Amino acid sequence: MFKKLRYFYSTLKNLNSYANAINDNFLDYCIRHHKIIGWYNGLPVYSAFLAPGLSKPLANTMARRLISNMIQEPLPGVVNFGITDICNAKCEHCSFYGNAMHKPEIDVISKQEMKKILKDCQDFGISVINFVGGEPLLNKDIPELIRFLDKDKTVSSIYTNGWFLKEKAKELKESGLMIVITSLDSTNPSKHDKFRRLQGLFDKAIEGIKECQKLGLLTAISTTLVQDDLENGNFEKMINLAKELKVNELIVFDTMPVGMYSHRVDLSKNKIDFQRLFEIVDKYNKDESYPGIFCYAHFRSQMAFGCSAGRNYFYITPYGEMCPCDFTARPVGNMLEETLPNLWRKLSQQRKNISGNYMNECCDQENTNREKLIKIRFDRKSLDS
Repeated sequence: MFKKLRYFYSTLKNLNSYANAINDNFLDYCIRHHKIIGWYNGLPVYSAFLAPGLSKPLANTMARRLISNMIQEPLPGVVNFGITDICNAKCEHCSFYGNAMHKPEIDVISKQEMKKILKDCQDFGISVINFVGGEPLLNKDIPELIRFLDKDKTVSSIYTNGWFLKEKAKELKESGLMIVITSLDSTNPSKHDKFRRLQGLFDKAIEGIKECQKLGLLTAISTTLVQDDLENGNFEKMINLAKELKVNELIVFDTMPVGMYSHRVDLSKNKIDFQRLFEIVDKYNKDESYPGIFCYAHFRSQMAFGCSAGRNYFYITPYGEMCPCDFTARPVGNMLEETLPNLWRKLSQQRKNISGNYMNECCDQENTNREKLIKIRFDRKSLDS
């Protein structure tokens, strides 16, 4: 009897070690660290890009990755849903305005239509839904849309410029949102406000972050980088600001020459030194006193998933159209007119037809198909006037 109990205990211990190893490898693969950045409904959170550890949505994510590998077909797990096409800021680098995805002549879909799309996404196995815009907090229905989600299937986040965050924080918390992601592009308030073309935005964003924290909401900062930010120390200043503000995560995007920045061919030529970027990220991720740092350049690199568009991710415009990602104005159809599985098959096939990797064609903008993929519909002069 004693031998049987000892064998049983040994087996459980080995299984636990094996499970931990799988978990650590999965986290390394996705986000380059094992740091718990916070807690959501009593479960550990490692990143805004992942459902909490031990949660049903995360189990679904890992199962779908396994199935996807077995059947050799992509299955989506993450969606960015644009729920409004209006914004109170005029950000210099905006990927929505100045992009063919922005269609001011078309009405944004209704609340009920958005709920239908959310249900379709959950029924299709989507485990993470990010609400984006425009400025999503300008959609008065956002708390109701978050409440509508089945939390056993999906967790949600919101990307905001922070202007309305303080007054909306309580509703977001009560609706069951997992994390609020606020955009900051400089640690200098005047530079940030000039870049976003909205005076006072930096201070309002900080106030909103602090209000969310007071209510127990997880918070993150989203920032964009160019090579100069690595060379002049601005990136590390942002990391230290994130620590000072006690946010749970810093999300780092390398700046893309799309949307309002479609004219910035220099961004393709003067690329970020990713080796240096990852060295800095790894250094601070090893320090438990700093928030977790999620680097999108790693996530879309060959070290992780590669470009996710049409592989495990898609974007829904405020008009109900499915696109490969936020940066690519190439809809495959409307989710109110066709079924999600059919649209996903189209999108997956479209990806295969374009050299197998959207990133090379769309984000880096280095080939002759650039103007075919990204159509400029925005007059910069009218914005500056």
